[in-house]
Amino acid sequence: MRRSSLFFILFFLFVLACQVSEEEKIDRILNQRQEALQKKDLSLYLSCISKAYQDKEEDFSQLQKRIKGYFETFDRISYSCWDRSLRIDGETAIVTQQFYLEVEKAEKKNHYSGKEVLFLKKEGKDWKIIKGL
Repeated sequence: MRRSSLFFILFFLFVLACQVSEEEKIDRILNQRQEALQKKDLSLYLSCISKAYQDKEEDFSQLQKRIKGYFETFDRISYSCWDRSLRIDGETAIVTQQFYLEVEKAEKKNHYSGKEVLFLKKEGKDWKIIKGL
């Protein structure tokens, strides 16, 4: 009996260690968005966005057209972020982070930097951006 109890405890600890925290899931989706920008991969980018996305007058479809236009217009996109803070409240989260964006077309570069606030919502097991782009 002791042996089975020890096995159960070790198994339980293993399962706990393998679980991904909600913070890690959000970090992954934001890192995926960064990768999508760098690669100009529209489908990867859109996989980070909720179909219910709405920010000011822009919905998912309009965001898709805008990002597709950026990817088609610019030869290179470089994006980085840092100093990320995250607040999770149940099924919603707010991320605040500093960012630097550089776009290049025909060797002409433009730079943008500042603070962005992204709003996320948990959809099933995944987190998606619902506002802030």
